[in-house]
Amino acid sequence: MKGLYASEGWFMKLMEGNNKFVVKDPQKAHLFYMPFSSRMLEHSLYVRNSHNRTNLRQYLKEYSEKIAAKYRFWNRTGGVDHFLVACHDWAPYEMRHHMEHCIKALCNADVTLGFKVGRDVSLPETYVRSARNPLRDLGGKPPSQRKVLAFYAGNMRGYFASDLARALEEQRS
Repeated sequence: MKGLYASEGWFMKLMEGNNKFVVKDPQKAHLFYMPFSSRMLEHSLYVRNSHNRTNLRQYLKEYSEKIAAKYRFWNRTGGVDHFLVACHDWAPYEMRHHMEHCIKALCNADVTLGFKVGRDVSLPETYVRSARNPLRDLGGKPPSQRKVLAFYAGNMRGYFASDLARALEEQRS
């Protein structure tokens, strides 16, 4: 509920606590939520420094197979009417194949890693410092008091990151 990947935990908590989004009769449901935390999978299953995420993919494969075996709603659409939320950078890789047709709300909306424009949704990644008061220190200093225009962490995947970096470099010169 705090840290860089807190968005998925807060989404889960707010979804489960709101009666407007939950129905008891699955025939009335428009979508089916698949709750899991990509961050918790990484934390509990990944063998540190192994560079091997096979066990995380296997877990999600078994998770989706269990849902398909227990609930006929998965089978009628192949998961197209199911959705999930994931913020860890590894999530698109982990969900490939077994959850490919689900609607994904991802903090890493990289089309080169499987984000499908028109189906999937980008979820803002927000660093939450306090689970008790999640809005505390949100947003940082006002723009007039900031010395850094932009910050980017990660690989230069896709055309957008490269184009943005080039544009910012041209502005400096």
